[in-house]
Amino acid sequence: MQKIWILCLIFLFITCPVFGCNLIKSKPLIHPNGTIEYDFSKQSQTKASKILYKYILKDLNKTPKEAQDFANITPKTVSAFETDLNGDGKKEIIGVVFSTYYSCTEGFKLFILEQQNNITYVDLSGVYFLPNEKIHINNNIINNYKEIEAKCYNNYYRLKGEFVESTIYLFFQNNSYKYNYLKMKANI
Repeated sequence: MQKIWILCLIFLFITCPVFGCNLIKSKPLIHPNGTIEYDFSKQSQTKASKILYKYILKDLNKTPKEAQDFANITPKTVSAFETDLNGDGKKEIIGVVFSTYYSCTEGFKLFILEQQNNITYVDLSGVYFLPNEKIHINNNIINNYKEIEAKCYNNYYRLKGEFVESTIYLFFQNNSYKYNYLKMKANI
């Protein structure tokens, strides 16, 4: 367990400045079957990242300076994109904040923001994933929202006391995205 925390900290110190400063501003890859592939370590959409950054500041109740001092959260540590997950014509914001405040042994918190009344956003996610891996927005619709596929280190799988990387599937249920444990598989 201690090894994982040390590896996570090393990963953060090495990669966060790289991710924050060298993001390529581009759109996600859309496959012929309609699946959207997104790589947070290489892509970011400016508008979506600004919305997520403002949401984080409001959620933490911090000024930009306080957020930076608190957990090194700056606009450069936020990577996000827009996509319509529920077919209502409004794009949701999907993103990550590269900060130790939003990380744990499973990875980083995945934010999925849905606009409520043209002003405020609500986070539909309580899940964690590995941001150095690509996520996929699948065409499989469950409860009127698209399924999301990602990778994480999950407590569900352990090998010799160590966490094992898992492919996770997220589906929408009861106003938020949740892990679909029936589809989860270990990558061993």
